[in-house]
Amino acid sequence: MSRDIYAGFAESWSVAHSVMDSAYPHSRGVILAVDDEEEDVELMRLLFRKAGVTQPIEVYRSGEELVAALTRTMDGNGAIAADLPLLCFLDVKMPNMNGHELLRWIRARPQLDQISVVMLSSSEHPADVKEAARNGAQCYLAKYPQPTVLKQVMTEAERMVAQNPSKEWFGLPANLLLRWGLNKERN
Repeated sequence: MSRDIYAGFAESWSVAHSVMDSAYPHSRGVILAVDDEEEDVELMRLLFRKAGVTQPIEVYRSGEELVAALTRTMDGNGAIAADLPLLCFLDVKMPNMNGHELLRWIRARPQLDQISVVMLSSSEHPADVKEAARNGAQCYLAKYPQPTVLKQVMTEAERMVAQNPSKEWFGLPANLLLRWGLNKERN
């Protein structure tokens, strides 16, 4: 993302964001975000704030950091020892463990199936979208979703709390999983 575009957002935004960084214990209201780019993280925070999202946001800079955090929520037998987050946003393109690999790691643990996962990417390439669908994402959004789309994502995530999100997609127009007509490929 261009620094000029980001600078315009940053000028209109002043909030103490250290409060949102991994300071909260996991609860069904917590949102997780994994992105290796600081500017992207700051822009997402701004968009969440503009969307009126009040839930705490835990930010992780790599897939490995999220794996470590989610592993801490499980006891020695793999059972969940802490409340799960409501929602997890994964950047698709990250060094080392990318978003697709991280999604596969999450879905390989049935005890984490209650976490709704949204993939975020500047790529709308059908192969990336199809891979996210096969791996169990609920939503695939192009960076950067508008605040209205984020509100819809939150509504869908809250709706799925009592269900098994790994088996259903978010029903919103911006969801690229729906745009590519991939519902026939869903497990």
